[in-house]
Amino acid sequence: MHILKSLPLFSTLEDDEIKEIESVLVRLSYGKGQVLFSSYDRANGIYILIRGKVKLYKSFAGKEQTIRIFSPVAMMGEAGALKGGNFPANAVALEDAQVLFLPKEKLTDIIRRNPDIAMKMIGILSERLFHLVGLVENISLKDAVSRVYDYIVHKADGDGKLEFKTTIVAMELGLTAETVSRAVSRLKKLGKIKKIGKTVYVL
Repeated sequence: MHILKSLPLFSTLEDDEIKEIESVLVRLSYGKGQVLFSSYDRANGIYILIRGKVKLYKSFAGKEQTIRIFSPVAMMGEAGALKGGNFPANAVALEDAQVLFLPKEKLTDIIRRNPDIAMKMIGILSERLFHLVGLVENISLKDAVSRVYDYIVHKADGDGKLEFKTTIVAMELGLTAETVSRAVSRLKKLGKIKKIGKTVYVL
């Protein structure tokens, strides 16, 4: 129950409503590299990631653009489940992952009986839209050093510390690992950050 309660979408539901949702959830496991869903699949529900990491991405003319890297606990596929049709993007496990699957029909019923859930869903989708706008701005207007620095500042904790995995950052920013490494070196020389092992500190 605490897993669903940790999600903004379900945080205000009563315990009996949470139990009702839990009764229809399906637990699914995926190995590293296994596809959860693709843009060719019908959007048949919401995936709730409870273990592992999942990459959401789009493919264009043979090129791949990472939209987001999800870590637990996170929802995926909610836009497609509401809109109908196919999922708007692809999702693949970056490591062994487990998800809870909520069928679309059940989600629709929950929204119909709890109108405030619809407002929360709008808020979540709006946040995803702002994220995509920022992604487009980064790709279009900023150089690699600026993009890596903005990423570090945004992701760092309150003490300015971030566990930094070059391959993950590269995927999220649509850069190569080599480009990210060069950007980190440049930021260190500029005195913007310091890096000790796999931890980056904003200065």
